Amino acid sequence: MRTLALVVCAALSAGQVQDLVGLAQEDGWDVWVIATPNACSFIDQPLLTALTGHPVVVSATEISLPHFTAAVVVPATFNTLRKWSQGVADTYALTLLLDWTRRGAPPILAFPRASAELAQDSEFAPSLDRLRWQGVTVYYRPDLYPPNNNLPWSRILEILQALPNANNGQPS
Repeated sequence: MRTLALVVCAALSAGQVQDLVGLAQEDGWDVWVIATPNACSFIDQPLLTALTGHPVVVSATEISLPHFTAAVVVPATFNTLRKWSQGVADTYALTLLLDWTRRGAPPILAFPRASAELAQDSEFAPSLDRLRWQGVTVYYRPDLYPPNNNLPWSRILEILQALPNANNGQPS
């Protein structure tokens, strides 16, 4: 079975991430939710644990994480994107993202969410560029998904399905 690391950051849309979990499971993914500490105030941890059959991972744990086929970071907040692109690992989620980026595996998709004000910050575009240069697939199209790259969960799954190597030789 394909395993998906779903890294969730602190933004309003994180409160509905269980909808993406359901779509991914219907597509044959074994989903593991990895949340930043600040995301915990937005997500329903008991619901996500019940849906996935795995605890929501927030900090280093005794639980052995599987080899992930792919990783999706959504919503990817400005704070997480900036720290990730600069190599700052002050949360377990960032530690994992930095490790995966350095190893080049699993393939990582990031879906930034930023207000118009944050998107104009002098560090926003360079952070996205640095992550792209490091091999992360960054999907940021607020022109198509206004106001702040508010993609439907189904579109995120379509992009994941099209990601090279994400299907690990298995049909989606």
